[in-house]
Amino acid sequence: MKHFILAFAVLIIAGSFALFASLVQPWDNAKPPTLSLPAAYEVATTALGSATNEFHCISASIYSDAVVSPHGGWLFTFCSTNTPPTSKYVTVEFGGKFHVEDTLTRLE
Repeated sequence: MKHFILAFAVLIIAGSFALFASLVQPWDNAKPPTLSLPAAYEVATTALGSATNEFHCISASIYSDAVVSPHGGWLFTFCSTNTPPTSKYVTVEFGGKFHVEDTLTRLE
């Protein structure tokens, strides 16, 4: 009986992971983004405001996230010049909406 319950629990967990993975579809790299990198970078630096004096961009990539932006967008990582360095993450959706975060975890 214990083995049956354990196997059932594993099936439930595996099914949950499969469902979540099906919601997060990676961006189709064959399609050009609907918002150019320079335009998105301008939005990201404007969103940082005066903090652009303290941070510099270290990466930019296309992302898709079922929670934050199911239609995709750009993810910019900025790093501070201070010691110890800190990071800011700016997501710019292809529609132009942006978010500035201290971590990559967003639940809205």
